[in-house]
Amino acid sequence: MDSQLFMKIKPHSMENEILYRMREAIVSGKIEPGAHLNETDIAKQMAVSRIPVRESLRKLEQEGLIIRLPNKGCFVITFSEQDIKEVFSLRASLESMAYQWAIPKMTPQDVQKLQDMIEQQEQAIRNEDYDELARLDMHFHEYICIKADHSRLLKAWYEQHAQSQMLLNLRFRHLAEYTPETVPIDHDRILKAIENNDPQIAIDLTYEISERVSKDCIETLKSIQAARTAAQQVRAI
Repeated sequence: MDSQLFMKIKPHSMENEILYRMREAIVSGKIEPGAHLNETDIAKQMAVSRIPVRESLRKLEQEGLIIRLPNKGCFVITFSEQDIKEVFSLRASLESMAYQWAIPKMTPQDVQKLQDMIEQQEQAIRNEDYDELARLDMHFHEYICIKADHSRLLKAWYEQHAQSQMLLNLRFRHLAEYTPETVPIDHDRILKAIENNDPQIAIDLTYEISERVSKDCIETLKSIQAARTAAQQVRAI
C-alpha cells in the first residue's frame, strides 16, 4: 500500500471519519483483498495519531472486512469460492424474506421511488459512473429491506452488506465480460413483481440473480488470482 490513498482530515468527528474512509476504501475495491493495512502509514496519510486508526481497524475486524494475523498485522479479507457462495446465498435468503414482508406494504409512492432509482441507475451507466451505480444498486435493495419493517432482518442485512458490496465492486472493476446494464434490467423485473403484488416471482428472481452474481464474482476472483500469479512470475524472472 505505497500510494497516497488517504487525505488529511479535520479533528471534528475524527474517529467516525477515519472508520468511514477506511471502510469505503476497502468496500469500493480501492484496497484489494489480501492487502496489508499498515497502521503507521494510514495514520501518517490522514495526519492523525495511531490510536484512532487502531480502533478503526478493530471495528473493521468486527465487521468482517479485515483479519488480524499474529505478528503480521491486519489484512483485507480474501474470499474463497465457498465464501462467495455463502455471502450471496445468505443475501438472497434475507432479501427473499424482505419481499414477503415488504410487498404487501408497498404503496404507489414506493413503486415510483423504486422506478426513480432504476432510472438513476441507467443514467449512472450512461455516465460510466460505476461507483454511483454500485451505491444505487445497494440503495434499491436497502429500500425494500427497510420497507419490510422487520428490525432483525434489516440488522442481518446490514451485517452482510459490506462483504457483498465489496465483491460486487470487485466485479465492476475486474470482470471484463460484465455488463452493468444487468443492474437496472434485473431491478425492473423485480419491480414488476412488486407492482403485481407477487412476492414469489420476486423471490424466484432473487435466487436466479444471486446465482448469476455469485458465478460472476467467482470468475472475478479467479481473474485476480491469475493476474497476481502472472505478475509474480514476471518479477521472478
